[in-house]
Order: sequence, then structure tokens, then C-alpha cells
Amino acid sequence: MKGRFLCARDGDHIMGFPFECDVCQFRNVAQRDVMWGDENDIYMLACIRRASLDAMWSREKDTVEGNAYRMRLDLKRAITKFSIASLFPKLGNPNMDDKVGMGIALITLEASLRRGKHANHLQWDTMRKTGTWFKHAWEAITGNEDGGSVYASDNKTMHATNCPTRGVWYKAFLLGAKKRMGMIRKQDEALTLAQLLAFLEVAEIEWSKTTDRKDRKRLEEVVAFVCIGYCASLRGEEVPLASIKGLLDLWEETLQHETPHLMVPLRGQFKGEDNMKWHLIPIADVTRSEIPTRKWVSRLLVRRCVEEGQREGPLFAKTDGTPAMLSMYNPTFRRLLEKAREMNSRAFSAKTSMEDYSLRRSLRRGSTTEAQNNGVPEATIELVNRWRKREKAKGAEPGLPMRQVYTQALSALPTTLRYSQSL
Repeated sequence: MKGRFLCARDGDHIMGFPFECDVCQFRNVAQRDVMWGDENDIYMLACIRRASLDAMWSREKDTVEGNAYRMRLDLKRAITKFSIASLFPKLGNPNMDDKVGMGIALITLEASLRRGKHANHLQWDTMRKTGTWFKHAWEAITGNEDGGSVYASDNKTMHATNCPTRGVWYKAFLLGAKKRMGMIRKQDEALTLAQLLAFLEVAEIEWSKTTDRKDRKRLEEVVAFVCIGYCASLRGEEVPLASIKGLLDLWEETLQHETPHLMVPLRGQFKGEDNMKWHLIPIADVTRSEIPTRKWVSRLLVRRCVEEGQREGPLFAKTDGTPAMLSMYNPTFRRLLEKAREMNSRAFSAKTSMEDYSLRRSLRRGSTTEAQNNGVPEATIELVNRWRKREKAKGAEPGLPMRQVYTQALSALPTTLRYSQSL
């Protein structure tokens, strides 16, 4: 709509957070008068105007004008009947200080002008992190001795704070900026089943032809990563938590099970959890399209256990033994995908770039779509994709032995295996 975010509306100054003019806000932040011949001061005034308008536009026009209209309507009648000397405190800030967080709002706006990954400026989700470091620094300096605003942190604990970035005005500023900037989300391209099978064919050819140990290991790592991530519908950052010890302990038992499967043990400290935990994710040995997960995991296990002598730690690891980063494998993943496109161009869109694929989300998105296309019940997909939320909700004790976790996982095995069997 023409004019949105460019000017204030009648009634913006009485919408629940402090309002001061640009010059007063400048004085509050800079603790001096404006130097009208200084281009930096003029730029600062422009940014103050932008921050004030963003805060105002956190409320829509109809809400603002409706509030002002109702105030005038009520007061017009009341003042003819009653003698009220002072209904409101005096408008304005009697002290020259920044009580709303205009200073950090200016820094936030300036930070937003940095070039982003997918645009010539930062996205709102990235820009808003400026207020987070400010809050941490504020409370480190003040000790947060005098509680003010009450807010809930990520773990739902309530805190009282005087930090400006947790106040009403700064929150309104962020919301208005979000409305003005919008949000551009560039999703990873989903890896289809046809693309996966072409990828696996290319990888098998390369692995068979090369005798170089480093080349073979990298192929084993990337392909095992892809198979696990796709068949278990895991996020890219979850796959490197696969444990060598857990795989070895359950290898024979799962192979001899009435429904042979690979139980992928994830060992780590997960977001929202305070302790190290085991999570076990089953993958059927026999899938609808014959994805050879166990074969590639077996190759990598032999490499890690026999040649490198590792019996514990992450299956996907850096040279120092810590879990691997996605950036280690994405180049090989995309190179093999490019060769797969050359082999089977019909499986790929001509408009899709290899940079649109990533181990972060391409596997999970493609896997979920394929399962839906194959008629897997939504409840089963939810059971597989929300495993972390589900297990946390059960209130299981942290640090349970893997064998005990495996016993619990067996109870849901027929249901969870339906997912990978369908792929």
C-alpha cells in the first residue's frame, strides 16, 4: 500500500509506548544538540525517524485511528460533565536520557544494511540478533539487580529485566521492522528419490574405480551420510551425531531381527536438553527402491574401525575426532549430484542449480515428500520427523544406557520402519 512505513498516522503518539520527536531522541542518545552541518548527524536523524516509524507501524492503521477516535469521542462528552484537572501525566521525557532503547535500535538498523547471503541486506531474522548481544552485555554489566519488564526465555523461565531490548518500545520497533522488511526464506531444494538413485549409482561407480584410500573414505562418508539422512528423515546437523559404538553394539542384533534394519544411534546433547542422551532411529534394510544404507555404513565402519582403529566416537568425524561439519561434505555431495544430472537429466529441473541442494535440509525435505507420495500415514511421518519432541515429552531420564533406550525403541519399531520401507 502506498505510504506504508513512510509516515505516521493520527494517534500513533498515544499507542502505549513513549513518543518523542527526532531531535529530542537525538539529544537522548548523543547527549548533545544536533550539528546541522554534520552529515553524520543528519544521517542519525534519518535513522531515528526510521526507527520511530517502525515502532509506530507495529500497529495497523485501523487500530491506531480507531484508538484515537474512541479517545476523542469519550473525552468530548466527559469534559462537558466533569471537572478533571489532570487526567494524564505530562507528555514527553523530562530527562535527557534514552529510556526506550533508541541507541541500540540505531545500531540494529545499521547492522541490517550489511550484505546478506540471499539479498543485498541482512534478513530480519539475522538483524534481530543485535538485540540479543546487547541484552547479554547489559545484564553482565548491571547484574540485572532491579527487575523491570517480565519476559520468557527459550526454556519458558520468567525473568524480570530493565534491559531496553526487552521493553515495549524496542519490541514494537522490531515488529514494525519485520512488517516493513518482510522475510525471504530460501529453502534447500528437496532431493527426489530419482535423484537419490542416480546419485547412488554415480557414487558406486566412482568407489569401484578408485583405489585411493582418501577418495574412497570421502565417498563412504558422503554416501553413508546421504543414506542415513534420507531414510531416517534427519536434519543435516543431526546425522553427524551417529555413534560408532552404538552401531557396533547393535549391528548383529538388528541384522538378525525378523525385520532386518539398521538402528542408527545418535549420541549427543540436543537443543532444549541439558544432558547427553541416546536417540535410536531405525532404517529398514529392505526399502521399496533398495536404498543400500547398510552397505555404505558398513564400508565406512570398516574404514573407521579396522583401518583407523576407532571403536567409539562419532561415525562422521573431523581429524580431531569431533563431529563433522556439513561444509566438509557438501562439495562432494553437489559434485556427485552434478554427475548424476549428466547421467539422468530427466530427474532434475533445468532451472535448478546444484547450489540449491544442501545436506542441511535437502535430504529431509525429499524424504518426507516421497513418504507422503507413497501413502505413508501422516501419523507415521509425524512419529519419525518429531522423534526428538516425542522422546523429550515422555520425560525419560537423561543418560539412560543405550541398551535400555533400544528396548524402548523396539516397542514402536513396526510403525517407525514403515517410513523407510516405503522409500
